[in-house]
Amino acid sequence: MKNALFILLALLCLALSATAAKEQSIIVNGFGSVQVEPDTANVQLGVECSGKSAQAAQAENARLMKQVMEAVEKNGIAKKKVKTSNFNIWPEVKYEQNQPPKTVGYRCGNQVNITIEDLALISKVIDSGIAAGANNVRGLNFTRQDDKEAKRSALSQAVEAAGEKAQTIAKAAGLKIIGTQSIVEGGARVVYPQENQMRALAGLQADNAETPVSPGLIEITGSVSITYAVE
Repeated sequence: MKNALFILLALLCLALSATAAKEQSIIVNGFGSVQVEPDTANVQLGVECSGKSAQAAQAENARLMKQVMEAVEKNGIAKKKVKTSNFNIWPEVKYEQNQPPKTVGYRCGNQVNITIEDLALISKVIDSGIAAGANNVRGLNFTRQDDKEAKRSALSQAVEAAGEKAQTIAKAAGLKIIGTQSIVEGGARVVYPQENQMRALAGLQADNAETPVSPGLIEITGSVSITYAVE
């Protein structure tokens, strides 16, 4: 009876050892990166002005903003690509020592977001908007409408990089990769280039000078975590 129990325990230990050996694994992370050219730009043009009353400030702002939008559309930008992103009216308050705050007028701000699909028009849109009355330029950034292929390429690179890393580790440890146990996608990350606002505005200081704009490249990265079975 004791011999049978001993044999049973020995077989169980061997089975556990074999299972443990089969469950050996290496977990590695892989990263990939692809750069693509943007094909779309977004920029915000705004008008900020003042008036003795809220109505006066709003009326002057509406007049100037209409001119700005007409100038933008003359560059071939469709109306549906121009959307209001912000509108505010607030009092101008004067503070004097030992005196209560006094409202001396009102300011009105209106801002539109413009989507430009022809990057060659960026400078013309900004410059014509400024010439028409815009005195606020913000958020110039670049995107790519279809980045699916680039994301797939970045993830493929990530998987390849993970495989190479696993092979290096396995070889150094005297192991052999025998399969893949799991793959966890870390997702794709898109880093969009942004034109420095002050740089864009600096080009507006010189009369008749075209605003310099450089779209740069969009970086798309992908990452994965892969568990490889080894022996």
